[in-house]
Amino acid sequence: MNRLTHRVPFEEAAVSATPYVVSDIAPLRRVIVNAPSPADYHLEVATGNFLHYNPPPVAAARQHGELERLLAASGAEVLSMERLLDEAIEEARRKGQFATWLRAALPRLAPWAGSATGATLLARAGHVQFQTDAEGVYRHIVDHRLGLAFTRDLAVMTPRGWILGNFISPSRRGEASLMRFAAEFSPSLREYPVLFDALEAGLCLVGGDLQVVDERTLLVGVGHCTDPRVAPLLARRLDMDVIAVRMRGDSTVRWKPDDSVLAHMFLHLDSCFTRVDHKLAVALPYFLEAGYAGRDPLTRFLKGLLVEPTVDAQQADAAVANLAGIGWVRRYRAGSGDVDDSCEGMKLVDLVRAWGWQVDFVGGAADALDLEHFFRVVLAEHDKQASNLVATAPGRVLAYADAPRTHAALQARGVDVQAFDGRDLWPWWGGPHCLTLPLERG
Repeated sequence: MNRLTHRVPFEEAAVSATPYVVSDIAPLRRVIVNAPSPADYHLEVATGNFLHYNPPPVAAARQHGELERLLAASGAEVLSMERLLDEAIEEARRKGQFATWLRAALPRLAPWAGSATGATLLARAGHVQFQTDAEGVYRHIVDHRLGLAFTRDLAVMTPRGWILGNFISPSRRGEASLMRFAAEFSPSLREYPVLFDALEAGLCLVGGDLQVVDERTLLVGVGHCTDPRVAPLLARRLDMDVIAVRMRGDSTVRWKPDDSVLAHMFLHLDSCFTRVDHKLAVALPYFLEAGYAGRDPLTRFLKGLLVEPTVDAQQADAAVANLAGIGWVRRYRAGSGDVDDSCEGMKLVDLVRAWGWQVDFVGGAADALDLEHFFRVVLAEHDKQASNLVATAPGRVLAYADAPRTHAALQARGVDVQAFDGRDLWPWWGGPHCLTLPLERG
């Protein structure tokens, strides 16, 4: 039976499925990655940004190789996206379905249906790059797939099966199609049922916004890249309590290019919060605690700028309003999706502290009155994805180097921080958590 037609009723999945990912920190057993390659294509037209060209990521590929080595050394089976696509193509061809799928999903690649490989679908095969017509004029075949390095965004594995994502960004929508194709046809992914498909639901969902707390609880960042309407749907479909965390105040998500500091600070939930041990998380300070609402360093900084005649007051006001909405939580009850008011008036850090967790902060100990600490230490380490860590086991995490104060705070609590050079990866606004899609933990 094809994967995407294998939408098992929840009642069946709950009884028959072995838990695949029991928490975001359980020992990592199987994971999907997609290393940048010097052969990658670097042009895209989906957003109109057609003259933006990225140089071949030679150093990024080498640094990603170190991540893969550390993952394998932890005992995890590391699967590459290119290998999974190769498997899926072979299986789809065997079933006589590949050419049909290619014409529907990526019609400009249809002429290569007989010879396409995973590299072709990833836009790293030379014969589909820089094509020209009979007059020598460039003919665009496929956009870049650079975002696929962040495999976490494509999907999330829950205790009982997949949640498949759907991007608001036009340049990343093709990545979601490739993930669905791999999930449907790759033999290596055959055992995992699809429990929720955001594309079928007509909603946007990015895996970097989802974290499995335990077999009954799911965190979901909403309002920026993941639609708030997803949260109650997941509570009903997965029969899990869903804690929605506001990343932006919008009631829906819409495509709007945004290169602001706020967009990158709160791009996904894992941009500002990840769990590292049974009762320990690392978070961006100030913004996820109700006690700092309206008086965090960035809000006070922006309010001060409003008196400057050269500052765009409308833009600054909008940023202050966005900051006021970030971090608040709402619980949706397992099974019904009804709102549970027990979290009313709490932000995420307040909630996990109520669970008995401790929280360490990006940049180490935080002083809300110290603007210099925020700009020189917190933002500097946040830019290096200091809170975007992936656990390979409880208390054992992989991290980019160059966030020494954050790492020192974690190490003081006994966390084993294995840091590697990510200086050519972190400018893409994703860390080790984003670079990994766990399939099995526990």
